[in-house]
Amino acid sequence: MKQLLYLSIVFVFLVLNKARGFEYQTEQHPSQFNKKTVQNYIDKAWEYTIRENDSALIYAKKALQFSRKNNYPYGEALAIESQGLYHEIVTGNYDLASKFYFEGIKFCEENNLTYASSLYHSLGIMFHTSDNYEKALEYYNIAYERATNDNDAILQKRCLVNIGSIYSSLEEYDKAKATLLQGLDIDVNRYIDYNIYANLGNLLIRQQHYKEAISYLEKAVVVHPDNKDSETNLMYLLEAKAALKDSIGMQPKIKRAVAEAERISSLRNKSHLYDALSKYFYAFEDFKIAADYQQKYHAIFVEIKEKQRDQTVYDLETKYQTEKTNRELENKTFNEKLFIISLIFLGILLTLVTFYYIKNRKKNRLLDKQKTLLESTVEDKNFLLKEIHHRVKNNLQVISSLLSLQQRQISDVKASQAMQEGRDRVKAMALIHQNLYQDTDLIGVQINDYVKKLANSLVKNYQTENKPIQLNLDVDTIKLDIDTIIPLGLVINELISNALKYAFTEQDSGTIDIHLKHKNNSLTLVVTDNGKGLPEGFDINQISSLGFRLIKAFSDKLKADLRINSSKQGTEIHLDIPNITPN
Repeated sequence: MKQLLYLSIVFVFLVLNKARGFEYQTEQHPSQFNKKTVQNYIDKAWEYTIRENDSALIYAKKALQFSRKNNYPYGEALAIESQGLYHEIVTGNYDLASKFYFEGIKFCEENNLTYASSLYHSLGIMFHTSDNYEKALEYYNIAYERATNDNDAILQKRCLVNIGSIYSSLEEYDKAKATLLQGLDIDVNRYIDYNIYANLGNLLIRQQHYKEAISYLEKAVVVHPDNKDSETNLMYLLEAKAALKDSIGMQPKIKRAVAEAERISSLRNKSHLYDALSKYFYAFEDFKIAADYQQKYHAIFVEIKEKQRDQTVYDLETKYQTEKTNRELENKTFNEKLFIISLIFLGILLTLVTFYYIKNRKKNRLLDKQKTLLESTVEDKNFLLKEIHHRVKNNLQVISSLLSLQQRQISDVKASQAMQEGRDRVKAMALIHQNLYQDTDLIGVQINDYVKKLANSLVKNYQTENKPIQLNLDVDTIKLDIDTIIPLGLVINELISNALKYAFTEQDSGTIDIHLKHKNNSLTLVVTDNGKGLPEGFDINQISSLGFRLIKAFSDKLKADLRINSSKQGTEIHLDIPNITPN
């Protein structure tokens, strides 16, 4: 879905302001100048933004200066938004991007410009791409309400597309479909219709309604001058056709997809196309071609991850240098003030002030040096720790990807299941390191957030024959250190995996309850399911299953008291872990 969001930015910024036609009349601005000059600067700024070129900022500032010089508020609003888009897309500095967006909104309101609705929409896209759905929905709704009041049908339609996309991400599929169809009913701008078709197709793929998805996706990939994204949308059609093993009429579309994958510069879109091509050929058992495209996908995936890591390191280094410079300026200002104060008292008690000044100055310098050295040491340590956790997480993700590639080549069901269990254990550890490097103070992992992500990921990954599995989580909001969270996380991973694989084979649905509570320096974990229960005579000390052997081994490592209660009404596994102090 995210690749469609940046297409929304393209549309809003290039199509919307052109469709409005620079709505201020010439007589409102007596000074004669060519408004197309501003538009050309804005177009250049966007072109270089897409290419991630710093020249975008130069043209945005030129548009701003030219508009201010000629008293052209509408062009000034566009120029402010251009700078926000540059920082959002190129530098990834959302704080600075939102600063420009809010500055633009304030400017529009002060000058009675309706363009504020477009800026609210840009804010929504920014939060949408960072998966902050609540804030994104808030700004989309503001933009939609303003667009409705301004009779701006194009922006109304655009907002509905993105609101529908959020509902789809939240798995509120009925709302998502209704919202997208509402946008389709607004009869303006054919370009957006192709975007809606693609969103509807992707929505139906998520629900595994592949036949219905194809009817929309065929429209989304039609070759037409208004359909700028037909080749990129082919990835969804390939996925649906692969699921149905339907190759009718796909030969020319495959050629278009291959050509587009070679042509486009966006690494994210290129990787999605290669992945879709790999899945398509794999579905038709053309394993050699599928493997070639999967190899290309994996190479780009690694490159994307490497760039993300480099950008993170760059951002941290920039922040460190900025803070260091600010501290040096503050110390310099402090010393200058101290010197001035000393001169004032010099005439009154010259000898005494001189003595104490020299003494205190030496002391302050020593303290400043010690403080600077201590702060630098702490920051260097935190920087290195975050980098280590980040690299460990990346390496674990690469291992998981390699296991996934290997799993696809295995036809034996049990071997494939064992490979999947190995991937789940790797993911459980990778999630721990991801949470650690995202934590500000690096003191531990928020256990409630970790358990929620881990449980939902396992339910999504395991095939339960379309049986609805309900998760009930009751987990305290505490942080645990890495020595505790790794064995505990692997125990929880095994308990949930075992329940999903074996507990519900004789029923149409199931429930898994997870309780994790901290009280009196003791941590209590209870995992319960309402499945068929364990076999009669079950003894964890005698079992040969790797999963239960891991549960027993990690329980012993945590010095936990392990109890298992099982009947035909379900299974309850209880762990009491002593001597646990949250961070």
